[in-house]
Amino acid sequence: MLKKLIINNFAIINQLQIDFRSGMTALTGETGAGKSIIIDALGLLVGSRSSIDFIRTGQEQLNVQGLFEVKSGSPLFAILDEYGIAHDDNQLIIKREINRKGRNVCRVNNELVKTNVLRQVGQFLVEIHGQNQQQELLDEDNHIHILDRFADNKFQKNLVQYQKLFKNYQDKRSRLRTIQKNSQNLVQRIDMLKFQIEEIDSAKVIAGEDDQLEDEKNQLSNFEKISSSLQESYRGLSENNTGVVDALGNVRDQLEDIMDYDKSYKDLYDSVNGAYYQLQDNASTIADQIENLDFDEDRLDNIQKRLITLDSLKKKYGPSLDEVIEFGRTAHQELSEIDIDDETEAKLEKEIENQQKELIELGKSLSKQRHQTATSLEKSINHQLKDLYMPNAKFGVNFTSLADDNLTVDGIDQIQFDLKTNIGEDFKPLVKVASGGELSRVILAFEAIIAEKMNVETIVFDEIDTGVSGRVAQAIGDKIYKVSQFLQVLCITHLPQVAAMSDLQFEIKKETVKDKTETRVSLLNDLQRIEAISLMLAGTKVTDLTRKHAQELLELAQGEQQRLD
Repeated sequence: MLKKLIINNFAIINQLQIDFRSGMTALTGETGAGKSIIIDALGLLVGSRSSIDFIRTGQEQLNVQGLFEVKSGSPLFAILDEYGIAHDDNQLIIKREINRKGRNVCRVNNELVKTNVLRQVGQFLVEIHGQNQQQELLDEDNHIHILDRFADNKFQKNLVQYQKLFKNYQDKRSRLRTIQKNSQNLVQRIDMLKFQIEEIDSAKVIAGEDDQLEDEKNQLSNFEKISSSLQESYRGLSENNTGVVDALGNVRDQLEDIMDYDKSYKDLYDSVNGAYYQLQDNASTIADQIENLDFDEDRLDNIQKRLITLDSLKKKYGPSLDEVIEFGRTAHQELSEIDIDDETEAKLEKEIENQQKELIELGKSLSKQRHQTATSLEKSINHQLKDLYMPNAKFGVNFTSLADDNLTVDGIDQIQFDLKTNIGEDFKPLVKVASGGELSRVILAFEAIIAEKMNVETIVFDEIDTGVSGRVAQAIGDKIYKVSQFLQVLCITHLPQVAAMSDLQFEIKKETVKDKTETRVSLLNDLQRIEAISLMLAGTKVTDLTRKHAQELLELAQGEQQRLD
């Protein structure tokens, strides 16, 4: 149980220390005084999410510390041993610090731990019930888990067995989906490779072919210009008497006559003579080219089509024909190496089929046990609801069996809590018919039943009595007190009937100190409790009559405690 809570720099709390005892403790005070802040701080100690927004204005760091006394034999000790946390006695000290840089430090018995470890430890120390828990009951997906909390150990073992098998089943289904997806991808890849290979191979690509074809295309495309230029060139070189060759021949003959008179003439003759024969060769070459010129329009058309094919291949598989050829070679190799493992896929399908059958059988067994638990739970809840002044209300558990191919980690059942609040009405989903006050009483009915079985040692009710008054408020106070016979109970309440049933009552007030708001907590003595409960009864002004009424309420509460003890 929680023995001491120390809070520093948390929201509007500057410094606060509260010493708790066993039994039922009420936290009372005006709205906004900081009651829920204390519960938020306690939540941090047992692993709830942190936020720098919790840090008091003007401060750099908050810290919360709790001293807990753990029952001998608690399963918590196994968790501590698992993480190497020393525990010489039954006391546990938890500390948590948060600074504005987001640093979050958690310690259990001075051992640094991660938040997830703190959460595991906290689940055996404190359970907090408030608006979130009402939302949990209003979420039908949670109903199966709530029902399972009331089942016996045999069911819990069977559920663990089922869930282990279900995980294996899910893993295999996931693996099969991956294989099937990969197989589908491989089939698509094979089809693509075959198409690419066929396209490249059928084209019979030759390296450098495109350059040769471009040259030939240029000649055929410019045939007339080439023919005209070659003929004009030939005439310019070889025309009788006026051609360049004949003219240069005359120059050569003149130089030949004088070359013996001076070496320079001889050199000049040799140069002109070489040019003469070179021009003769050029003229002969041009003549051959003119003779070989042949315009073939079909050939030009075929070349253009071939170049279009080659350009298309280069756009798809590489900027050059060499890369197109290499792409085809690589595609051939990849295709030869692809292997689709049909045997593994078939084996997995068979294993999944067998596991599904086994899960269905285990699920049926779990469902049978759940029906038995549901019958017992319905009876117990309905008994509790009568005590809470809902005599005509009936609680029911509605089962829907899931299809064989729609198994879940929880089995074959879909659970829905139903409620009817008046005689003659049909059952309707709890989430649709319960008012705030009715929902609070249903939650309390659940807690009253499970209190003896809970692993936690402290339970917190954060305004669970919202929406009720009068004799219903007294009945809720009785139930909470009854729960406190098994667990330490901390209860935030605005109801005087509930506060009067507590063993201890702390009053939370908000004060202004040096222009800053602070929360103060006081343990009330008997006279102070009369004043506090008088204020809860009166709302504003306390009179002697309200004090008398408060004293009577406290005396009646003592009588109720003795009756319930």
